[in-house]
Amino acid sequence: PAPLQYSLGVGRSGTGSGSVSGSGIDCGAACSVMLDAGTTATLNATPAADSLFAGWSGAGCAGTGTCAVTLSDADAYVTALFDKKQFTLTAAKAGTGTGKVIGNGIDCGSSCSATLVTGTAVSLTATPDAGMVFSGWSGACTGTGACSVTLPANATAQDVERRIEVSFFF
Repeated sequence: PAPLQYSLGVGRSGTGSGSVSGSGIDCGAACSVMLDAGTTATLNATPAADSLFAGWSGAGCAGTGTCAVTLSDADAYVTALFDKKQFTLTAAKAGTGTGKVIGNGIDCGSSCSATLVTGTAVSLTATPDAGMVFSGWSGACTGTGACSVTLPANATAQDVERRIEVSFFF
C-alpha cells in the first residue's frame, strides 16, 4: 500500500518578495507539495535584493530561522513574510542661516527625517528664508539645485542610513 501523504502548502505575504525552498519545495508566491506522513519538512526563506525576511507564520513555525514542519496527521500551511527594505533619510541644517527643506514626507526647518522604502526616488527642495542664501547640499546630494537620489534595491547595511545636509547662510 502507498504511504499516507499530507499536503504542505507555502505562501508568501508582505510588501517585499522572496522565495522558499527545502524538502522538495522551491517556490515564489505560493506552492504545495505532497509528503509522506511523519515527514519533517525543513524550509528556508530567501529574500529578494530589495527585501528582508520578516518571519514565518502558521503550522507551528515562528521567527526568522529555518522552519521545520512535521506532517504527522494533517495537511499544513506556512506563510513566509517578506517586507521591503526601508531607510531613514535625514535632512540636517548646517550654516548660520535658516530655510526650509520639502519633499518625500519631509517638510521642516532645522532638522528632520522620513522613513522611505528602498528604491524610492527622493526629490528634496531647499528654500532659504528671506535675507538668506542657500549655499548647497552635502552628503548624498551636492550642488544648489534640487536634491535627487535613489537608494538602490540591492542596498547593503551600510547604505541603510542616508544623510543629506543643507547649508543656509546670511
